[in-house]
Amino acid sequence: MLKTVDTQVALSDVTTALFELGVLDSVSEDIDLEKTLRNDLGLDSQEMVSLVDIAQSLASSRDPVDEGAFETVQDVVSYLAINRASWLPTDVPFVLQGATVINQSLETVFGYIANYRVWPEILDHVTKVETDYDDGKHQSFKMHIEELGTKRNYYVQSWRYVNYDSLIVDFSQPKPPKGFAVHKGGWRFRVLGSDRTELISYHGFSLEEGADADGSLELIRKHIHAALKTWARHGNGCADG
Repeated sequence: MLKTVDTQVALSDVTTALFELGVLDSVSEDIDLEKTLRNDLGLDSQEMVSLVDIAQSLASSRDPVDEGAFETVQDVVSYLAINRASWLPTDVPFVLQGATVINQSLETVFGYIANYRVWPEILDHVTKVETDYDDGKHQSFKMHIEELGTKRNYYVQSWRYVNYDSLIVDFSQPKPPKGFAVHKGGWRFRVLGSDRTELISYHGFSLEEGADADGSLELIRKHIHAALKTWARHGNGCADG
């Protein structure tokens, strides 16, 4: 039997995914678990592929999921209740995750993320970083951002926990972007082979009352994809990382 807490968290993930795909009008909309995805909710083939991609992106395993495995809302909820990555937050309504593969060693890829001081040289949306505290494991810094698309400039205060032994880099933002009540996330690393590492990025957030949920999901999804694409290009484009 699925744990109740896992089922509720998984249902929240599925509701967010269906909202992001435009199937639901609100993330607070109640949804019947027995409804079929195609016939009752009206998902077309492309939306089904996108739903499978979103569900799989939140899983700890990268084993492929067949679209035919998801017929009802309950099928997707059950999949996430069992397979949802253990490091993902359960105390915020919105959780997104993405991953890429970099042809570099684990040590090199971990260094990309741990050494935030060089980010302005690599990440297009990071214009400046100011360190407040850094003992190698606990870090506090201000990251100045030029928002992708709008070119709006602002900064966020980030607190990070870095643990190489556990392959963890986690962050929280006591001063999140406008409209966000809570914004946190992190990075995970998986060795796939010699000089081949999977880099995983996840974000969890809640919004202030009246904030644009659709626009916020789009913004965070865009930042995840842009960062992963940049790190993959950076790592795969030079022999020494």
